[in-house]
Amino acid sequence: MKNYIKKIKLETVQAELETDLAINKIAIGFDVAQYNTGIAIIKTTDNYLFLEHTCKITVPKLPKFATIKQWLDNIDLFTVQLNELKTDIVKKYKLDYTIIEDCFMGNNVKTLKSLARHSILVYDRFKEISKNIILRLPVPSRNKINFTKSNKQIKGVYLKKEIMNYVNNALSTEIKDNDIGDACVLALSGLVEDE
Repeated sequence: MKNYIKKIKLETVQAELETDLAINKIAIGFDVAQYNTGIAIIKTTDNYLFLEHTCKITVPKLPKFATIKQWLDNIDLFTVQLNELKTDIVKKYKLDYTIIEDCFMGNNVKTLKSLARHSILVYDRFKEISKNIILRLPVPSRNKINFTKSNKQIKGVYLKKEIMNYVNNALSTEIKDNDIGDACVLALSGLVEDE
């Protein structure tokens, strides 16, 4: 029985990404979000890249005028799932890189606050079990793996579709979930060897 999702020749992935990846390393990417946080673990060996594991942490969507208690309940639920994930990970992996999507001002302040809370919780839980932990914005993460938009005006669902195609081509997968695809981008960006 295999313990991974996909095994790909490392040279194939590096050719698709047009960059070298660190060998014999393990990276986890967290696409932190208000309700659906995507997570991907990628491992390299001398000759192969393994998409080891993907999952999501989900919390209920809150009403427009949520109470403080509802917000705190979601934080508690996020934390419980994050702690369970950490417990599972330490049994199987020694993480070299943890790449957490840094929060940015997108739609509104409430969303920004939620992203900041979740990002810091991930940082706090994983700083002791990862050799390197990085908060990185989406565009620099994409740039590290040489993703380029088809044109500067593209955004939203069209941008997500291009990112998903890029990830699926690089990893020879058929990932359909944007949160998981973004987590793969983050994990891959952690494996890119800096010059």
